[in-house]
Amino acid sequence: MRVKAFSEDYQLKVNENQVEGPSSPREFMEWNIRMRNWRLEQLKKKECQVNAYDDPKLQWSQISYVQPHVMINDLYLFNPKANKFTVEKYLRDAEGRYGKIDSVVVWPTFSNLGCDSRNSEDYFRCIPGGTIGIRALVEDFHAKDVKVLFPIAEWDNGTRHPQAAWSYILPRLFKEYNLDGMCTEASNFSEDYLKNSLAIGHPLVFNSFANGDKNSDNTNAVQWNSMDMVRFDTKSRVPSVATKKYVDSKHMTHASAKWCKSKNSLVQLAFFNGIGVEIMENIFGVWNQLAPRDAEALRRVSSILRCFGPDFFASSEWEPHTPCVRWETVFSSKFPSRVKSDQIVWTFINKGPAHVTGHQIVVNYHIGLQFYDVWHGKEIFPSNIVDGLATLSFDIEPYGYGCIFATCDVSPLPTNFDVLIKTLRQRSETPLCRLPISSTILWQELDEVTVSPYDDETCGMVRIEGDMYDFTVTGLGSHPSSSSEYPGVDVRYPWEFQPSRKHNTYRMKINTFYMDAYPVTESQFKEFMDATNYKPVDPTNFLKHWIGGCYPSYRANKPVTHVSIEDARAYAKWAGKRLPHEWEWQFVAQAGCECRIYPWGNEWDDKYVPEAYTGRERLYPDHPPADVDANPLGRSPFGVYDLVGNVWQWTDVYQDQRSRSAVIRGGSYYRPQDTDKYFPQAYRNDQHSKYLLMSPSVDRCATIGFRCVKDTAESAAASGNCAFVEEHC
Repeated sequence: MRVKAFSEDYQLKVNENQVEGPSSPREFMEWNIRMRNWRLEQLKKKECQVNAYDDPKLQWSQISYVQPHVMINDLYLFNPKANKFTVEKYLRDAEGRYGKIDSVVVWPTFSNLGCDSRNSEDYFRCIPGGTIGIRALVEDFHAKDVKVLFPIAEWDNGTRHPQAAWSYILPRLFKEYNLDGMCTEASNFSEDYLKNSLAIGHPLVFNSFANGDKNSDNTNAVQWNSMDMVRFDTKSRVPSVATKKYVDSKHMTHASAKWCKSKNSLVQLAFFNGIGVEIMENIFGVWNQLAPRDAEALRRVSSILRCFGPDFFASSEWEPHTPCVRWETVFSSKFPSRVKSDQIVWTFINKGPAHVTGHQIVVNYHIGLQFYDVWHGKEIFPSNIVDGLATLSFDIEPYGYGCIFATCDVSPLPTNFDVLIKTLRQRSETPLCRLPISSTILWQELDEVTVSPYDDETCGMVRIEGDMYDFTVTGLGSHPSSSSEYPGVDVRYPWEFQPSRKHNTYRMKINTFYMDAYPVTESQFKEFMDATNYKPVDPTNFLKHWIGGCYPSYRANKPVTHVSIEDARAYAKWAGKRLPHEWEWQFVAQAGCECRIYPWGNEWDDKYVPEAYTGRERLYPDHPPADVDANPLGRSPFGVYDLVGNVWQWTDVYQDQRSRSAVIRGGSYYRPQDTDKYFPQAYRNDQHSKYLLMSPSVDRCATIGFRCVKDTAESAAASGNCAFVEEHC
C-alpha cells in the first residue's frame, strides 16, 4: 500500500465532541501524528486545578459503560397504586433485555416544569416519600451496584426564584439524597458546582452534554466534568473519534441519540472509541425501546468493555483508526494495556452491509503471543508470519463487531476473562443479523371510562345539545427537531392505531350532555370535603394553599387548584357527575361545528382572559387565579365560562405499560419567563398539552383545576360519549 507523503497543510476537523478520522489508511500516519500533536497542545492549556479523575470516590465514572436514563414516573420504576418505587422490577426488565447497568440517570417529570411556579428544587421535593423516599430509591440501586445521577435544568431561571445559585443549592440537595452525580444538557458544569460539592464533603460526578460547538474550548472544564454525552455523526462512513476521551483517556464519554430509532451506529461508535452508551427509552412519556438486535449488541459490547476496563480502554496509548485490510468498511481501534506491555485489545466495527471474512489486520508478532477472537469466544492463530508481522483472520457480520485480544502466553489474563469467552462463545452462535431491528410502539388506552347517573340534578350546568363533530387537535409535547412526524409522541385516541402529536380529523357523534357553567370553585370543593370527610391517601400538596382545612376567604369563588386527577374524580363521583372527555370539552369551547379557535372567536384578545402573571414568586397566596366569573366576555356561545386562560382543566388520562399522562385543556394565567423552554401553553381550542402523571404529591398543581359534566340517557347509552365505530373504550 502506498503511503501519502507528509503534508504541512494537513488540517484536523475538530469540534467539541468529535474529530473526523482519516479517509483511508494512506492518510493514517499523517492523521495520527497530527492527532498526537493536537492532544499535546490541549494538555498544555490545562491549568493546575482539582482533577476529578484522581479522586477515588469519583473513579467509578471510568467504568460506567451503560447508563440508561429513566423517568421517575416510569411504571416499571414506580407503582402509583402502592405509591412506592420498584427498583428491582425496573432492573430485571432492563438487564434482561440489554445486560448489566453501571449507572442510571433518574429524571423527575421536568417536562411539566413551568406548568406552575414550582422550580427544579420544588419538583425534587415533591417526589413521593420526600428525602427518605429518594434515599431509599438510591440505596436500592446501590444494592445492585448501580450509581445514581439526577439531572438538573440549568435553564430553569423563569419559575420561582430559588434565592441562591443552583450551583450552591443542588450539590447540597443531592448530598441529602446520597446521589453519586448530576447530569445536564449544557456543555459543561461551572467550577462552582465542583467547589460546592467538595466544600460539603460530597464530591459528585458531573455529566455534561457536548453540543458539537466548533468554537468551544472546555479544556479546563473537562478536569471536573469527568463524564459527558455526545451526539456523534452516525451518517459518516468513517467513524469519528471522541474528542475529550482522546485528550484525557480517563474521561468517560457516552454516545447518545435519544430520539434515534436504530441504535446500532451508536453502539458501534462507542465500541470503536472504547466509551459508554447512553440509553433513553422513556423520553418524557414517549417510549423508544431498544430493538432486540441493538439490545443484544449492547449486551455483548458492554461485557467486553467491562471485562477489559480502564486498564485497556483508558490507555493513553489508544490508537484510533489502526489500519485494516478491509478498510473500505471495517475500522479498528488499538488499546494497549496500561499495566502489561505485552497485552493489547483491538475493537472492530463493520459499517458495511456485507459479511466480511478472511484477513482483517496485520499486527506485530513474536513467538509466545496468543490471540483470542473475543467476539466469537475462541482462540485464533496468526498466518503469514514474516519479518515480525502476522495476519489475523476472522469474520465480521454486516454492520457487526469484532474484538481481538493479544497476550503473552505466560501473562495473567484479565479478571473474569474465561467467563467472558465462554459467554460470548454461546451468544455468538446467534448472529445479530437474525434478531429484529425494530421495536413496537406501546399501546395506549384511556385509564377509565365513566358514565354518570342521569337525573334532574343539573343546577349550575348548561345543556349541550349533541351534533356531529369534526374533532381536530394537535399535541404540544416533546418532539425531536425533524420535519417528519415522530411516531409514539402524545396520545392515542380510541379510534387511532398509535400515538401521534398531529391527529387526523375524526368525525364523531357528540350526544347531548350537561357541563358545569364554571370550573369547580374552592367553596364547592369545601362542601364536598365537609360532606364526605375526604382524605387522600397521599396528602402531600393537597390544597396546600388552604389554612386550617379551609380556603382563604378571598378565594371562595376561584377555581380550586392543588387537586390531583384522583381528587377531581372523587369530587365528581360525589356530585353525581364525571370529568369531561377532551372532545366534549373542545366541542363546547369551539361552539360545536363553528370550530372556533378561541371560545369568543378566532382572534386572541387579552381582555377576554385573566391578566397573566410572569413573576418569579410562588403563586400562592399572593398570585391566585381569577374568580371563575371574572371574564364573562370569554365565554363560549354555549354559555360555558372560564374555559381558557385562567387554570388548566383535567380531562382524560392515557396509560401504556410504561407511563401515565393526562390531557389538560385551556391553558393558565401563569407564564414563566423564557416560556419556550417550559411546559407549553395551549390556549387554542385545537391544541392540548400532555401532563405526565406520577403520584398525587407531584401531580397537584397551582394552575390545574377542573369542571364536571353529567350524562343524559342519550350520552350514557354511548358510554358517556366514548363509544366509537372502530373501537369501544
